[in-house]
Amino acid sequence: MLEHRKINRILQLIARLRSPIGCTKDELARDFEVSARTIERHLKMLEDIGFKVDQHENRFYITNINRSTFKQEDLIVFNLEEASLIKEALLNNHVKSAIYDNVLDKLYALTDLDSLAETIGKSRQSFIIGTIRQGIKHKLQVVLKAYDSQNSSKTGNRLIEPIRFHNYFVYLTAFEIETAKIKIFKTERIGDAILTEKSWKYEAEHHRIGMDIFGMAGEIPIPVKLKLSKRAKNLLEEEYTDAAKYIHMVHGNYYLDTEVYQLEGIGRFVMGLPDEIEIIEPQQLKDYIRIKIESFVLRH
Repeated sequence: MLEHRKINRILQLIARLRSPIGCTKDELARDFEVSARTIERHLKMLEDIGFKVDQHENRFYITNINRSTFKQEDLIVFNLEEASLIKEALLNNHVKSAIYDNVLDKLYALTDLDSLAETIGKSRQSFIIGTIRQGIKHKLQVVLKAYDSQNSSKTGNRLIEPIRFHNYFVYLTAFEIETAKIKIFKTERIGDAILTEKSWKYEAEHHRIGMDIFGMAGEIPIPVKLKLSKRAKNLLEEEYTDAAKYIHMVHGNYYLDTEVYQLEGIGRFVMGLPDEIEIIEPQQLKDYIRIKIESFVLRH
């Protein structure tokens, strides 16, 4: 199972590095829940097996795709599952035009989906993702076999109605039949996926779960406002690239105004820079940080 996860992580790393905007080591380490040193080893391994990994400032790219014919402002950035869905829709469309060809060219340039599909074709994880996608497409229930839950520390089967993937197939949103709840599953923790012949029964319950800039998912957003030092602002933008659009300056001070779905993600960031960040709101974030600090002190 550990080897299976490592292979899946490498395949998803390839997908991330094919993005036109690239990725930083810190972003990759956070998303894959490993150290920056581990990401460095993975990047070196990719180069050793023939991938050309380039670096511009602090961002890394796989550049064996010829993007030279496109200007950056002409590229519309989709994640892999979104680009794949659009591409499939276009390929099934019998009406051809110059615009049709241009859009397809851009999708190929952005994701190189056919090349990526060939790369991951031998991976068991690709079959798991493919099975789940069939469940989404045909609205069928799927059994996630031997799902290794980090929350419960238990491994077991889950009967679900799959809804959509997030973050380059790292996460799956699905309705779990047993608990009658929308849940987020990490695809690398799925041992296998079995497509059933049972149609969805709970589509009306498939309400959308949001995901915040810290990668936390949930249904009820929590408004947050932080006052940031310049260093905290820069680190936030480096580690969580989507944060930039929620940062603004007032009277020479930087503020983050956004919504989160859980306090764990933003809490980790705040606790990492306690002297650089002031929590304006909400009170529950202040309480969360205080409880975490008190618990740490008691253990030490």
